[in-house]
Amino acid sequence: MYKRILVPIDGSKPSDKALDHAINLVKFISNGISRGKNDRAEVTILYVIPDLPVPLAFETPMKSLKTGEVISFSDYIIEMHESMKTKALEMLSKKKKQYESQGISMITKVIMGGSPSDRILEFGEDKKVDLIVVGNVGLSGISKVKTLGSVSRSISERARCPVLIVH
Repeated sequence: MYKRILVPIDGSKPSDKALDHAINLVKFISNGISRGKNDRAEVTILYVIPDLPVPLAFETPMKSLKTGEVISFSDYIIEMHESMKTKALEMLSKKKKQYESQGISMITKVIMGGSPSDRILEFGEDKKVDLIVVGNVGLSGISKVKTLGSVSRSISERARCPVLIVH
């Protein structure tokens, strides 16, 4: 039985389809089964904001996203990460409201830094998820294999739990 389902999303159509599929799976599994509150499946939506590699010698001045003032490139990257986190939290909040209105138990989480596939797998192992549902490709649209993106491929090859890849 899948009690803890992890759905990594990045705002792409395939990740949205993966979330829809996970929700439908929870509804299907729950259909006709009398469950207590503690026995319900829970869906965690995870958004990973990867590190942006910055060469040490690349410290040109940039205009602040917040103030328009000139700041260091390092400070600009920090502002950009903060902005990305704020937008990710807003997106996750909307999705949570949408699905909780359908009676689905949801948790949302944003993780900063690192490789997306590594962070997804670490989170899954730490939370002892029973299933990872992921889109076949993400926002980059670049894939190592014609129908499978690098993140979904890495997750499917290394996960300790079942992985459902949604096309």
